[in-house]
Amino acid sequence: MAAVNFELKEYQDQALKAFGAFLRNTTAMGANLAFYKATNFPYRNAPAVAKGTPYLCLRIPTGGGKTLVAAHAVGVASREYLQTTNPMVLWLVPSTPILEQTIAALKDEAHPYRAALTAVFNRNFNVMTKAEALAMPRADATGGAVVIVSTIQSFRREDDSGKENPDGLKVYEDAGVLMDHFENLSDRQMAGLDRIEGGSRPVYSLSNLLKLHRPMVIVDEAHNARTELSFRTLARFNPSLILELTATPQVEHDPARDKHASNILYSVSAAELKAEQMIKMPIRLTTDADWVKTVGAALDCQKALEEAAKAEALETEDYIRPIILFQAQSASASDPHRLTWEKIEQHLLEDHRIPKDHIAVHTGPRKDLDSISNIRSADCQVRYIITVSKLKEGWDCPFAYILCSVAEQVSPVAVEQILGRVLRMPGARRKLRDALNQSYAFIVSRSFDSTAQQLRDGLVEGAGFNAIEAAQIVTTQQPLALSEINASTPYTSDPLPEQTTAPEVIVAAIDRLPPSVKSRVSFDAQSRTLAYTGPMTRDSRNLLHLAFAAVPNVSKTIDRLYAKTNNYQTSAAEDEDKPPFVVPMLGFRKQGELQLFSQEHFLDLPWRLDQCDPAPIATRFRVADNSQTGEIDVSDRGKVEIAFTRRVQGDLAGIIQEPAWNLARLANWIDMGIVHPDITKPSAVVFITRAIEALVAAGTDIQVLARNKYDLRKALAGLISELRGQREQGQYSALFASNAQDFSASADLSIIFDEQTYAPNQPYAGGTKFNKHYTSLVGDLGTTGEEFDCAVYLDRHEKVRYWIRNVDRKRSSFWLQLPHDKFYPDFVAMLTDGRILAVEYKGGHLYDGEEIKRHIGNVWAEASNGHCLFCMPTNRDYALIDRVIAGV
Repeated sequence: MAAVNFELKEYQDQALKAFGAFLRNTTAMGANLAFYKATNFPYRNAPAVAKGTPYLCLRIPTGGGKTLVAAHAVGVASREYLQTTNPMVLWLVPSTPILEQTIAALKDEAHPYRAALTAVFNRNFNVMTKAEALAMPRADATGGAVVIVSTIQSFRREDDSGKENPDGLKVYEDAGVLMDHFENLSDRQMAGLDRIEGGSRPVYSLSNLLKLHRPMVIVDEAHNARTELSFRTLARFNPSLILELTATPQVEHDPARDKHASNILYSVSAAELKAEQMIKMPIRLTTDADWVKTVGAALDCQKALEEAAKAEALETEDYIRPIILFQAQSASASDPHRLTWEKIEQHLLEDHRIPKDHIAVHTGPRKDLDSISNIRSADCQVRYIITVSKLKEGWDCPFAYILCSVAEQVSPVAVEQILGRVLRMPGARRKLRDALNQSYAFIVSRSFDSTAQQLRDGLVEGAGFNAIEAAQIVTTQQPLALSEINASTPYTSDPLPEQTTAPEVIVAAIDRLPPSVKSRVSFDAQSRTLAYTGPMTRDSRNLLHLAFAAVPNVSKTIDRLYAKTNNYQTSAAEDEDKPPFVVPMLGFRKQGELQLFSQEHFLDLPWRLDQCDPAPIATRFRVADNSQTGEIDVSDRGKVEIAFTRRVQGDLAGIIQEPAWNLARLANWIDMGIVHPDITKPSAVVFITRAIEALVAAGTDIQVLARNKYDLRKALAGLISELRGQREQGQYSALFASNAQDFSASADLSIIFDEQTYAPNQPYAGGTKFNKHYTSLVGDLGTTGEEFDCAVYLDRHEKVRYWIRNVDRKRSSFWLQLPHDKFYPDFVAMLTDGRILAVEYKGGHLYDGEEIKRHIGNVWAEASNGHCLFCMPTNRDYALIDRVIAGV
């Protein structure tokens, strides 16, 4: 069977990296300090569970792929914290429908969730329900990873009223089938287990089995499991760590009212979801007091979208069938005039002549969605779904484009239960037609403003979006003209200036365009005009600008053609539609070809690690052999001992009776746990083997090293990283010394800033209004401080036309290559004369250590033939910006 290929989205990868860094730091300094180091916020221990238990939350809004992150988090925790290849995971979900979905996905070999586990554990893991876990063989528990998926309710001994929960009691009952899990336990292992009443032997229960294996607990949709009762339930299993995933974590901390705030380690913004093409934004809102008109407008929108989808399918073979979600009113015996699901269905069937098989009802006695195996199939005819309060739990169909509500909107969370269904982007990929990249809401209401605010509140409180982002997500509806969607009219540009590059260069530039754009563009060499078929999207305009970046005097022509295809008046387009923000990247000429400058230009790959000296391992690693774990010296800080973490790792190590270790097996095991894409496996194994041999020659037995293999692997990973850094720095410096003439900041290698791809982690929320920031959101900028003042200085500078906060570590941001990493300047500005200025602000205490960033920034500026400028102000010397712009 073909391997599953599923690349993580950038924000998912960053969330997992934050999780891994937190766990590494927890091993060294404990969860409290590790969390503060990552967030600058105080850490709160989870109620009821053992003090020191790592307890944290990853906040990912609706549509962001929380469950995929959870699947990858298992491997991260196993490697970085649990230090075992056979972790036990208790994966808790809020309801039975979501349980069934999650189990099915984790057992499906073609599903990305299972692929995430397979990538770490190969086939050496089991996924099971609680019922299966109640009869778990010992070989499954000790032979590989185990993931038990259940609802937290089914693990509770009592319900919220304090009464016994018969289903939950099974977890704590004595079961002979589990007896062999409790053979030959040490006194330490026995100490924490529940004993049979009046006896000394442990209860052969799933609860005790979990205690032995110190499970990692994943709480999906964690906002549903926030009570002290839930935490007391988790405490019974002695968890090694608790990871929450939710769009709406608890932020209020008031234990007296049973409110326990989550430790939010990483928070994903709506802008990041949009940039990764995960959600359809903005939401176009239409309100009317007449419900018949509202329903009719929603139906017209669906027809227009379906025409757009058909055109999209012809061009891309991407099948979409836009669906309306109708939210009806609940029935009331005292009010016969309520717009119930029966009345909505009757209106669609009789007044609009909609075929019955195009309608599905999912509320009350009708559960039509349960009988539809695959609503995305081209064989399915459903285009209209009627519900009341919420859909089938766990139901996510990206074909849902339109919310039409005739119900009174009760609460923000209730709104989100429906609204969140229309946010997901089909295929997680932007469409060629802008109409298919947006969501639509038609609401029966007399007040647009109050309804818009209600939707925004729902996005914040129910979908987990930032309030500042939500304020910009809900916008007014604009007419959806079928002529615009289906337009096949060719639009001709003004003639290009005579001095423009030769026609064959224009044709070559068009040939480099993506097929979806290239098929719409043509060039007439005789009249020197471009032609574009149909309305040009912003994305297409940007791609044209990038393709023609090296061709002089074409930019204005493209902008005017963009305005013409969209029926904009040219002056209005220039006022309302900013010019593209194109920034040349730094290139390096290799064998006559200009390439984006990166590590491959100064690092020969693969790196021959086997030619390096492993002798320094003797000073990086020292072991004190004991029955539980080893000890390791960490640089100058001396021995680090974190009681909780060491106890967890010791407990897990004591469960497995490992076979005897030899040199080859240990070297291979260590290599498998160190990521080294720049080194071949044979080269890495040779280096690791020689390092182990050096430790053995110094008097440490191979079995002692094996018992301390996690610490040894950590030390070797650190040594390899240090050697890599020395190599990168040396070869980087050598390249600039000998090949300075091969650098060029060229328009052929440009990035373009755009509303769609700009992806801040957190929007700026200060009171100062910025008038020249290129996008509506300002990302990752504090509200005070020297860096903030630098932003204000740029915004008020007469020579700055636009500027943008350059967000760190985003694919859509501007960067320059450093020896070990990438450098993302704080700000990039478009000057009034067309030049580009990059600004990195540094506090005085950091300035001296940033010489390498100043060097690469100046190389980029000098390689641009005067088009690009760079400066690094410090100590509030913002006037340096003026001097650099003026060239003095």
